Amino acid sequence: MTKSTPQTSSERLRARLKGEKPPVKVERYGFMSKAGKLDKITWVEPMRSLAEQWNFENLLSREDYDLDDDSRPGQRGIYEQQVKAIAEGIRSSDRPYLGTLVIGMDPDPTFVEIEKIDEVMPGVFLVKVTVREGAPPIWSVDGQHREFALGRVWALVKDADEGDELVVRRYIERSATEMTMLLEGDPDILSTLFIKMASTKPIDPSLVAVMDKANAQNRLGQYVIKTSRLCQGRVGYLPDSAHKRRDTKFASLYKAAGVRSAAAAIAGVGVRDRTPDARESNLNAVFKKRATETGISGELVLIAVGAEVVELLDYAFERIPGWREIAADTLTVSEFRTRYLHSATAGLHVIANTIAAARMAGVCPRKTVDALAELPWQRDALQTTEADEEKGTPEFSSHVFFEGTLAKTVWDERGLRWRASASGATRAGYEAAISRVLRHIAAEHSELKEIASDATFTEIGLMARKRGPGRPRKATASPA
Repeated sequence: MTKSTPQTSSERLRARLKGEKPPVKVERYGFMSKAGKLDKITWVEPMRSLAEQWNFENLLSREDYDLDDDSRPGQRGIYEQQVKAIAEGIRSSDRPYLGTLVIGMDPDPTFVEIEKIDEVMPGVFLVKVTVREGAPPIWSVDGQHREFALGRVWALVKDADEGDELVVRRYIERSATEMTMLLEGDPDILSTLFIKMASTKPIDPSLVAVMDKANAQNRLGQYVIKTSRLCQGRVGYLPDSAHKRRDTKFASLYKAAGVRSAAAAIAGVGVRDRTPDARESNLNAVFKKRATETGISGELVLIAVGAEVVELLDYAFERIPGWREIAADTLTVSEFRTRYLHSATAGLHVIANTIAAARMAGVCPRKTVDALAELPWQRDALQTTEADEEKGTPEFSSHVFFEGTLAKTVWDERGLRWRASASGATRAGYEAAISRVLRHIAAEHSELKEIASDATFTEIGLMARKRGPGRPRKATASPA
């Protein structure tokens, strides 16, 4: 059986008008039920059939997620180590249970027929589902690694007639696995369901950031990733190998999760994002305030705020050292990562939150970006402190501005020189860097001094809000 090419909507319309019934592609009996608005059908499929028919050469389809293509659902890339681990588990177990495999497809009535046979309990029906040739693709929603692994094991043992491989073959031939088909044609919904369900391996937060449209922070991040010059073609959300299958020259400048946090910070969250829930709550408060002030609401507010974030990021892209060379196409992303401290996500957070502080303080964000451009972002911007024999301290080097926050200078034994490397994306490190940058800019540029005021530090989340007077103490009763 070979996978048929999905027909276009015009071809499907012609089939409807002619009243034709294409040949049957697959037919199953199962139990139909609901999950809220979602219809689904569950049945049990022999594992041999899964390996031979329900694979990616025949009945099933899968694609790496592509932020620029919303016409079909997508998944994370395939992790070979995970496939190997599952395959080894199937080969070595006398209980090869795979768990429920979830698939999804558009229930186009021209090609998908569902016959209700009997209601076996309230809301649950025994049905016969017939999928005909020319039907929309059947997408893998949860289980792609298990499907690849089973197919690989079956290819090794299907012809076995002795030894351990025969044992594995017989276990597979006697086994079956539950399958659930989601009757859903919206690619965004299927992608979001994949995010919600992924059961075999935690999903990279960067893939969640670009696939999941269920909350405001992800939608804002997706808007910025799609429209800002800084991000276009440079943001990673899949394994690098998956990105390079589409673009061999791809190099990840930042991960999508980092861009999402930076976008929320500039929008007005600042560093008040210690948990995803806190980020979401604070971002929704920003949107609500904007809606009240402007009279616009919903997705229009998000787009308006997102456009402001993109404008400022693109301004910074053209002016901050390292970024501006990438913008001018005189520096590659790989070269940038070796030369500049803000190639790490922590550096992106510093830039984003400095811009956020300018917006909160009511000073010019563009002048603030110009001030950011004056800072020594280069890794090799080091200063040397001579040895002090009286104090017994040796000679050492340190970064002229970011030492102890974004930079950690160490002696390179191989290169026989001092070298500054990123100190890690710890919150303590980049919040200390943000604080240092804000105070420096305020001292160097009098028109921007409010950027380092207590009010600004409080609003951005670098300083705790002052508590009220609280409840007065109870009066102590006087002795009789």
